[in-house]
Amino acid sequence: MSHLYKIGQLLELRSAPRLSNRPAGTCEVVACLPHDKGPVLYRVQSINERNERVVEETDLVPSTAAKSAEEAVENERSSISIAVSRRR
Repeated sequence: MSHLYKIGQLLELRSAPRLSNRPAGTCEVVACLPHDKGPVLYRVQSINERNERVVEETDLVPSTAAKSAEEAVENERSSISIAVSRRR
């Protein structure tokens, strides 16, 4: 099974089941985690807090939130500079 969402995509994180402090809200996919069996997992970072969380794909839904144009350009620049510096 492949990942439905991509790195950098904004999604809505559903509220956690009881006995958890995970807040619902907009988050960004930081990494798609490898898996052989079991649920598809992602590392996400909430827009409203600094810590990252590992969540199942079923806990995520597409978001209507969009990154600002400035953020998108900055992310593209940083990706290019990383690629260039690794080639050297």
